[in-house]
Amino acid sequence: MPNRRRCQCRARRPGPGEEREYAVLNGFGLRGTNRGQVKYLLARLTAFVQQGCGQRGDVSDHLDDALPYQMEHLFANKPERHRDEIPDALRFRSLRNQLGGLVLLPDKDNASLGALPYDEKVELYGRHNVLVGVLDQRYQRRFPGLREFVKAHKVDGFMRPFVARTPMATIVQTRQELYLRLCSRIWSFDRLGFSAADQAKFSDPFLKPDAGEVVPTARKTRLRTDVARMVAAGVIEPGTRIVFTHLGSGHWAQINDEGRITLESTGDIYSKIDEAGAFVRETRTCDGMGMWCVTREDGEVISLRALRDRAVAAGILTGRRT
Repeated sequence: MPNRRRCQCRARRPGPGEEREYAVLNGFGLRGTNRGQVKYLLARLTAFVQQGCGQRGDVSDHLDDALPYQMEHLFANKPERHRDEIPDALRFRSLRNQLGGLVLLPDKDNASLGALPYDEKVELYGRHNVLVGVLDQRYQRRFPGLREFVKAHKVDGFMRPFVARTPMATIVQTRQELYLRLCSRIWSFDRLGFSAADQAKFSDPFLKPDAGEVVPTARKTRLRTDVARMVAAGVIEPGTRIVFTHLGSGHWAQINDEGRITLESTGDIYSKIDEAGAFVRETRTCDGMGMWCVTREDGEVISLRALRDRAVAAGILTGRRT
C-alpha cells in the first residue's frame, strides 16, 4: 500500500469511471502522540471479541482508571533478538509498534511479563482476554466458543496461535489483518444503523477487491505544513532525500510531491516532519525543521528551517510557520 500511516475510507459510492478506495491498516500503530487513540481502539477490539465469544467485556472495563489496563507489546524492546530477521533497528521498532503487535493486559500482569521473549510470554497469555489468549496454543482447546466466533466473523487463519519461532513480521502482519477485519465488523453499516436504502448509496471501504480488480492509491489530501508549502513553491523537489543525524548515525528519508516524509529504513510515511524525527529519537516531540537536513547542489548541508527562512527572505514563500 502506498501510504502506511493512513487508514482512508470514502463513504460514497464511486461514480462512473471513478476509482474506489479501501480501508488500509498497514503500518498503523503506536507513536508518541496517539497513545490514547490506540488504547481506545484496542479496547473496542478487545470488548467486541469478548462479547462475541460470550464473555464479559465492555469498552469501559479496559479504559477504567480504577482497574487500569496497559498496552502490551507482543515483542520486547530487544532488537538484538531479531537481528537476523530485521537487522535495521528502526524497522524493528516500527514493526514492534504496529497495532497488530499490541494487546491490552491488566497493569500488574503487563508489568510482570517484563522483557520476556515472545515464546515465553505466549504461555502466560492464555489466562487473559480472548484477543490475546488465542495466541496460546492450548487456549482454543479449552474454549470451543472461540471456534464459532472465528467462523462467524471469517477470521480463520488470522485469529490463531503461531508455531514456535514464527518470524516477528509474520505474527505482526497477520494480527494487523485480524484487527482490520474485526474493525470491519465493529463499524459495519448494519451495526451503525444504516438502512438498506442508505447502504445502497455507499461503498464499503472494508470490502476486499475482487480478483483482477485494481486497488487505487489513497486519495491525496492537502497538507498545510512548512514542508508541503516548500514543495508546492519549488523550494524542495519531490524525491529530495533528507537526513537526521542521531547518536552518530544518519537516518534518511524522502519527501514526496505532497510534502509527506517517507523513512527509507521502514517505509513508514509521516505527514509532519516533527513526527518523523520523534520516531527516530524515540521521543514524543522533536524540532523536525531544525534537525532534518538537505544537501544542496553546492554540497552545503542545511536544515529545513534554514532553507525555509531563506525562501521567505527571498520572497519565494509567504508567511511563516513554527
